Amino acid sequence: MLVSPVRSILVALLVLAAVASVAVAQDTTAAKKSSAKLPSAEKIVSDYLKAIGGKKAAAAHKDATYEWVVQLNNQSIGTARTLRKAPASERLELTFGNGQIVSAANNRSAWEIGLDKQLRTLTSVEAATAKLQATLASSRLVDYKKANVLARVVSLGDLASEPAYVVEFSTRSGARLHYYFSLKSKLITKITADLKNQRLVFEDYRPEQGLLEPYRIRMTLPGGPDASGELTLVLRSVKYNTDLDDQLFDPPGATEKLDVAALLREVARNQDQTEHRVAEYSFKQTETDREINSKGELKKQTVKVYEVFPLPNREPVQKLISENGVPLSHERAAKEEKRVQEEFLKAERDKEKNAQEAARRRAEREKMNAKAAETTSKAAQPNGKSGEKNTNNNGGEKNTNNENSKDEEDGSPAISLFLRVCDFVSPRRERFEGRESIVFDFRPRAGFKPKSREESLIAKLVGVVWIDPIDKQVMRLEARLAEGFKMAGGLLVSLKPGAALVMEQTRMEQGVWLPRFAQINLSVKVLLFGGGDFNKTIQWSDYKHFSGDVKDYKIEAPASVRP
Repeated sequence: MLVSPVRSILVALLVLAAVASVAVAQDTTAAKKSSAKLPSAEKIVSDYLKAIGGKKAAAAHKDATYEWVVQLNNQSIGTARTLRKAPASERLELTFGNGQIVSAANNRSAWEIGLDKQLRTLTSVEAATAKLQATLASSRLVDYKKANVLARVVSLGDLASEPAYVVEFSTRSGARLHYYFSLKSKLITKITADLKNQRLVFEDYRPEQGLLEPYRIRMTLPGGPDASGELTLVLRSVKYNTDLDDQLFDPPGATEKLDVAALLREVARNQDQTEHRVAEYSFKQTETDREINSKGELKKQTVKVYEVFPLPNREPVQKLISENGVPLSHERAAKEEKRVQEEFLKAERDKEKNAQEAARRRAEREKMNAKAAETTSKAAQPNGKSGEKNTNNNGGEKNTNNENSKDEEDGSPAISLFLRVCDFVSPRRERFEGRESIVFDFRPRAGFKPKSREESLIAKLVGVVWIDPIDKQVMRLEARLAEGFKMAGGLLVSLKPGAALVMEQTRMEQGVWLPRFAQINLSVKVLLFGGGDFNKTIQWSDYKHFSGDVKDYKIEAPASVRP
């Protein structure tokens, strides 16, 4: 459940980092595949870098601008421009007589504008794939492992034409791209993505300032050749290290002024009411745990489905109903039924005690919030001076002291922390899931010096937030670590770059917003001795409204309760 945009990230990444240390297991005994005679992905990439001019030369090109002529059936129909900037930014502009298509990705978000001139921020696997492509292309595969990109050799392909090793690059968020490396030249001959059947074919490599570049790229647009044809891009010129502005890869912001800070405060104020309403619903909870090895291969997947019954002032009661698509056996289901009934009876007996304990925790939390808000306010006033200004990229300057005073009134120091640490990039209006939304990227403020563990973590996060401007609720949130994060200098916990969290809420007919989806991906190292990968997806569905008390459930048969 979302507590606030920033607190949800902190809780998920810090708590699940500890969970991951127990939940994941190392697998050092995997049997060798029949493809063991194939070279490693590292070897193939190393040969490729040597072939194009060397790793050092490739790494020296921090950005590049390519100008192309676009052809269809050997006829010129437009122009194109590709912009790339290491470590993870790419932009493609296709200009035709009837308009322009623009697509771009950076380490925070991926977006596109079609011929209809509508801006769309990509989500899920589509966004992950675009960001993976931008990371690999802008870095020329140099040190791809540092970006937590996985790689494995799939096969020896294209035997009918030019033999090539097929290397699959992937991320734990589900993005996958297949690169074809020629056995003869060691160069990339093709890139394919299962998503929308996209394909790029690279031809006619020529030297350009110490690097080999393809002078022809055949591009199959989304939908396949039958839907939109195959375009050919013919290189006209390329320029390197022109210090491209990072803003070129940002989505265009709205022409109107959108006050992200004020919007976030309203979201925080609404959250307490939302949390109270959630306790009035029972629901189905599906948990999917995946184990992915260092090559991106799925080793194991476990799916558990629960019926969840919320109760006041205590944790909800969960009833397991199936595992991996198979209902529980009669004997196991009976044991689970008995355990659930005992939980309900215990909740009824401890009802008064739980209420007192909840009141005590609430008082402690309010005290901690007040203290945190006071600390935040003081931190914003170095040497006791007031009036320090805080500028965000949403077009306005905010007085930090006024912000913190407002946040103290709202009781939301976490929001204040988020506002101090982050810049909000390109606030914009889009349609999301059929509703109007305000979308913005967030990133660490340049030059910000964290003074606490929470600030240190937030200062490494980038992502995107979708907010319903009418209900003032978070619709979707994506956050990922742009840099590694260490606790106790890495002695306690070390998270690799790319650790990511995605959360979504959905609007019910009654107007209340409830969780729909959450996904966490971590690559963690614990106590310098072990760790591994943690990939968990939670889906919530089948919400049924209750008043949220024990008496609303049939103690003798809790599984058959009705709204």
